[in-house]
Amino acid sequence: MTNNEPYILDEKDDFAVVFKPPRMHSAPLAKKEGGTLHDWFTARKEAVQSSNVNLMHRLDFDTHGLVLFAKNAESFKFFKELQDKGGFVKEYSAICGSVLNLSSVPDKNFVPSTVVYNDSSVLGFPPPPAIDAHAPSPENPLIIESFFRPFGPGRKLVRPVIEEGKKNREIAKDNGGFYRTEIIGKNKNTFTVRLKRGFRHQIRCHLCWIGCPIMNDPLYPQPPEAGSVPDMALRACALFFADPRTGKKLEYRIEPL
Repeated sequence: MTNNEPYILDEKDDFAVVFKPPRMHSAPLAKKEGGTLHDWFTARKEAVQSSNVNLMHRLDFDTHGLVLFAKNAESFKFFKELQDKGGFVKEYSAICGSVLNLSSVPDKNFVPSTVVYNDSSVLGFPPPPAIDAHAPSPENPLIIESFFRPFGPGRKLVRPVIEEGKKNREIAKDNGGFYRTEIIGKNKNTFTVRLKRGFRHQIRCHLCWIGCPIMNDPLYPQPPEAGSVPDMALRACALFFADPRTGKKLEYRIEPL
C-alpha cells in the first residue's frame, strides 16, 4: 500500500530524508510551477530558508519513495562530491509484469524473450542484452548497462544506446561510460535494484529492455495483466550515504514492495 502524502523519515541539521508520494514532482520543472516535494519541504514552519535547501536527486513523477535534501551549502557540496564518487547508493523495489526465470536458463548467458519488441510501441530499443544468469545478490548482481538518448514525442522517453555512434551529441553517458543498473535480488516477479549513479527513467527503461517492464508504468510497455496494483510499482526503498559531519555510514529504509 502506498502513502499518498509526503512525510519526513528523518531530519538533521545538515540533511533530511523525505518520502515522495506517487504523482508528485520532486522539484519544479518550470520556475512558476508549484506543488512539488521541494515546495512542501521548504514551506514547513521548521524549514530553513528555501535558498539553502537542495534536492540531491529526483524521483520520476510516478515513482514513490525516499529522497535526500541537503539543508546548507556545506552539506550540498559534501553530498555532491559523494555522488560523483559513487558513494551515494539508492535501492529500489520493482514489481515487474514479466518474470526472469533464472532456474530454467540452460546456459550461463541468455537473451530474454524478444516477443515484446515486435510491438511498434517499443520502437527504438536495441536488441536486449545477454545477461549472466545467476541468482542475484548484493555481492554478485545482475548487470544491465547502456548509454541513453531521448526518444518519442516531446522527448519524454529515453532509450538505451549501446554504441557511441558518430557525433551524436544527444547520447548521455556516465562520466564517459555506461549507466549501470544492478539487480541485487529477485523474488518471483519482484526485483531489488541498486543504483550508484542514475539517469532519467533508467530503471524503468532498463527493465523494459530485458523484457520485464514495471507494472502500471504509464510510459514504458507492460503486459496485459498489469493493473493489480494502484500505482506504478517502483519504490525507492533505501538510501545509503555518509554523514557530512562525522563521515559515519548511514542507512535509511522503508518497506519494499
